[in-house]
Amino acid sequence: MARCLALAELGAGSVSPNPLVGAVVLDAQGRKVGEGYHQRAGEAHAEVIALDQAGDKAKGGTLYINLEPCNHYGRTPPCTQKIIESGIQRVVCGTLDPNPLVAGAGRDMLQNSRISVRYGFLEKECKRLNEVFFHYITTKMPFVTVKLGLTLDGKIANRHGESRWLTGSFSRQYVHHLRQNYDAILTTAETVMIDNPQLSVRDIPNIRKQPIKIILDRQFRLNVDRYEVFKGDSPVWVITSKTNHNQHHAQKAREQGIKVLEIEETGNALNLKSALNQLGEQEITSIFVEAGGRLATSLLTEGLANKFYLFYAPKTLRDSMAKSAFGHSFQLDLPDAPQLEVIQTRQIDQDWVMEAQPYRKGR
Repeated sequence: MARCLALAELGAGSVSPNPLVGAVVLDAQGRKVGEGYHQRAGEAHAEVIALDQAGDKAKGGTLYINLEPCNHYGRTPPCTQKIIESGIQRVVCGTLDPNPLVAGAGRDMLQNSRISVRYGFLEKECKRLNEVFFHYITTKMPFVTVKLGLTLDGKIANRHGESRWLTGSFSRQYVHHLRQNYDAILTTAETVMIDNPQLSVRDIPNIRKQPIKIILDRQFRLNVDRYEVFKGDSPVWVITSKTNHNQHHAQKAREQGIKVLEIEETGNALNLKSALNQLGEQEITSIFVEAGGRLATSLLTEGLANKFYLFYAPKTLRDSMAKSAFGHSFQLDLPDAPQLEVIQTRQIDQDWVMEAQPYRKGR
């Protein structure tokens, strides 16, 4: 199963909106005779590749796979039929598929064909690997990851908004690796005006893809001719107010092939949940957020953030007027303050990165 997970991860950034899946086939004597992983949406699934590689040697053997095989027609035929025809006698899967089109149906089809099916092996690791797919397939909303670079005293920029460079070059390179695993990178108009970022994947070897670039610009203040984010070949989307935005800037953006999504406001801000719902309808399954403390706080307090990457630099700004990582939200009672659950920490050169998720009871 560990080998299945390692294979599955090779498809990261390429299979959306499908899950990451790896498969290994053992013959009747327990020797490995085939393996494979899902490489791209619309192409062969992992178990099909592994079984094709195994050929007749699969008869009487065992198929290991990190996710329950599908039993429905999508872009490809159902994998259960391939498994049945291969002569496999035993299937071991890491976890069942929460997709309503599967959800135990693949297991049942195999068992009804007198194939032994066992599941629940390295289940925590299997669910973690496909956390994006599991979230999207059950909520129809993108999995939202927020990245912040901050000092030891919790600041993400000085009082003038300058943040280059809090963290070191190795941390920035790691961020580019993270970016290419997501369908889209999201930022705000304010961040674009201050930092003028490219929001592209670069400076790393073997770049797999360039994500869609999404900008929250309530009033559509950005002129598309002025900022780096609008350059390059990656699609750019702007989310703006349905009732209150610069029509000239929006029209100019449309003429240059930029997708403009208009949504309702809540008070004097864009309705973030509505924005995520619309992005989910566009098959955006995952979003990597790189913006300021206000958006990070809103996503956390509204329950819309699923994960955080917090890059801590061994520095202190020692300025109460500097920009905080989480701000603009008054919290009086400490027991009620939003809490994060640390998944793991690692050191990258002189920086520390904390991977965390919002704490939820009973998880």
